[in-house]
Amino acid sequence: MAHMIHHQVARFVLRVSAMLIAGVWRSRSLSEIEAALRQSPQPRRAVLVLFPLVLLFLLSLIAAQFGWIAMLVFWMGVIALVN
Repeated sequence: MAHMIHHQVARFVLRVSAMLIAGVWRSRSLSEIEAALRQSPQPRRAVLVLFPLVLLFLLSLIAAQFGWIAMLVFWMGVIALVN
């Protein structure tokens, strides 16, 4: 059961990172980026998947320092990026 949960979380994290990368890299589709991430070697995949998430976390901490309006702008930016 733990292996199944780990697999589902890994797929979810990979998908979220691919969505963030696809939001920035508009010339590639989401499926192309996901396929490229899945085919990359494990150490490179770990960096490519964790970098957008860590960057997003750090940006959220910076936005939180400026109050709720900055957090609102941050989340609107994330939503615009993913869509």
